[in-house]
Amino acid sequence: MAWGGFTSAELEWQYNPRETVPEFMTHFERFVKLSGETRAQLGGKIDVRFGDGPKETMDVFMASDPGAPVHIFFHGGYWRSQDKKDYAFVARDLVAAGFTVICPNYDLCPDVTVADITEEAVRCIDYVYRNVEDFNGDRDNISISGHSAGGQIVARLATHDWEETLGDATPFSAVIPISGVFDLEPIRHTSLNDDIRLDEASAADNSPMLDAVPMDVHMMVIVGGNESPEFVRQSDAYAAYCGSAGHKVPVYKAWGANHFTVLEEVFLGTGSLFGHLKRFLQP
Repeated sequence: MAWGGFTSAELEWQYNPRETVPEFMTHFERFVKLSGETRAQLGGKIDVRFGDGPKETMDVFMASDPGAPVHIFFHGGYWRSQDKKDYAFVARDLVAAGFTVICPNYDLCPDVTVADITEEAVRCIDYVYRNVEDFNGDRDNISISGHSAGGQIVARLATHDWEETLGDATPFSAVIPISGVFDLEPIRHTSLNDDIRLDEASAADNSPMLDAVPMDVHMMVIVGGNESPEFVRQSDAYAAYCGSAGHKVPVYKAWGANHFTVLEEVFLGTGSLFGHLKRFLQP
């Protein structure tokens, strides 16, 4: 057995969404189309640099009025692929609702490690927090979300020592991991690790479920109802882990959504969770 009672083939199916969702390219093509339309509609500040890494840039889609709530979305791709430009669609309906939305990039494995990516995400939050007025944003109303690998990123950000970085213990008020991986050990036993290059120690070091319990921030976990059992289990287990410290962390399962369509259920105005997202981000 490769891990956890699964064979190698079973583990690959559980953790590689391109195996679970054979039509994945159809979803990527839709994301690209929607994102192109969003950039054409909203304009935005494109490729704003927040760090020195080759990909440490972000796209900012600004609210029309100053003092707006700010939402930062970290894309997925298993730390080894994808680009912010193809996820601009997450901004479309939030901007229409009065938010500033920021989509960062980060350098990818194997050029960097998963730990390096967390450090880049910290620099992104630092930059946004210090310059939020430039983006019509409210420093006291910043929220973060991330999909897939991005879910791991925002879960790690929720445990970072922000007081040391910023002199502020809570630079964001809400955290939403979407279809995240919170225990990285099983990833080591799949083909995905050819690029990610985790060993036993680095898998443990970068696993939110083996990290400190997140700070007391407003958090909810989202996963697609039609995702593989392991993705659903990891979301449930992470919420329970946070709950062990007394935090109330609900898990929302987007009915009928797979690992890719879950984003449309969350961020598009027609999605089943969009109304809840807006209410959650403006408690």
